[in-house]
Amino acid sequence: MKLSLKKNIFKLLSFIQKNEKTLLIIGIAIVLLRFFWLNYINWDTGAISNGLHGIKHWLDTDRYLEGAEKLISGTDIEGRENQYLGYMAVIALTQILNLPLISIVIIQLITALVAAFALFDIAKMITKNKWSGLFAAALFLCNPFIVQWHLYILTESLYTSFVIFSFWSLAKISANKKLLNYIVSIIILTCTMFIRPNGWILLPVFAIFYFISFNFPKKVKLIIAGITIIIFVVGAGSINLFKESIQITTPVENLQKGVTVWEHQELYLNMPQEPNLQSDDWSNGIKYIFKHPGSSIKLGAYRAGYTLIHIRPYHSTKYKIRVLMWVVPAYLFALLGFWYFRKNKINTAALLIISGHLLVVALSYAEHDSRFDIYILPIFYALAGAGFIETINKVLMYYSFNKQKNIYRNALI
Repeated sequence: MKLSLKKNIFKLLSFIQKNEKTLLIIGIAIVLLRFFWLNYINWDTGAISNGLHGIKHWLDTDRYLEGAEKLISGTDIEGRENQYLGYMAVIALTQILNLPLISIVIIQLITALVAAFALFDIAKMITKNKWSGLFAAALFLCNPFIVQWHLYILTESLYTSFVIFSFWSLAKISANKKLLNYIVSIIILTCTMFIRPNGWILLPVFAIFYFISFNFPKKVKLIIAGITIIIFVVGAGSINLFKESIQITTPVENLQKGVTVWEHQELYLNMPQEPNLQSDDWSNGIKYIFKHPGSSIKLGAYRAGYTLIHIRPYHSTKYKIRVLMWVVPAYLFALLGFWYFRKNKINTAALLIISGHLLVVALSYAEHDSRFDIYILPIFYALAGAGFIETINKVLMYYSFNKQKNIYRNALI
């Protein structure tokens, strides 16, 4: 039985090696067909999103459309609109060119496809194996919980794609430290930061990675990383653009209310109260955290956990199973990928981007629809692709080693 299994495995491996190019093309075709099919049914029936036909509108859509009109007319941008200038600029450009609203959706779909190729390239850089890239890209393009956002006039789709581009730019630097890669990285970072406010956390992430990319002693790297974080925190508390952007999310109020998932009070935690703490300055939240570290860490962990798991107690069992099928195996393989390639600086970039985005959630709140999860899920997918392929390689090596050992043993007998 074992010999038959081993023979079949090696026959399959031999077939894949001989027809690798053809099989890779078939795999890409299947992934693309799945991607276009999901978008088609979402357009036709809204089956994977809001149940409505056509372009999707929700919550902040009007803000972005009105903001684009203000940019065109030269009217002052006010309040939270300043946080989405990049996205509104894209909409404004299509309006200047007299393009229909569907052009935004087309831009988002094309950008997602390009981002999938970037994800493919990242995983391939980690493993030197194209199949890991295909696995990562397939998880990204075929996940209905990510795909659903491509048809919305919201920042989610474009921002997720640019987070992937950001990751790719750091991966390129880890492979080659030439000046052009740093310039491209800075350009991508700038674009990403202005699509939505979550992108500002990438500023210290990129700064830390840039320093890590140089051959400084470890102690120097740690000191520089610490200084970078301090500068960012001080800047966030003193520069009006940062300060107002953070304050809009009412972080101090959310701390004392124990907000975990936005607008779901049944999931809130009981937190110690500080009635004399001023809530009109977000930096007072730092004082609260130092005064109540245990409760604050617990709250942050709950927020990050709700974001990562992607399910809520009020979801149906069917929904939970479908979601967990997309996240749990990916997280497990991502952990394996991180472990297998732990010395690779690309993994360091992944860890920094994931940690930065989870920190934003830990300090604010998790969304009821897990939108904040899709920003970093593709980063996990890149590592999952690496972990999946390397696991298969190790299994095949194990069988190969045992086969050679048996041949040697039989020869002795």
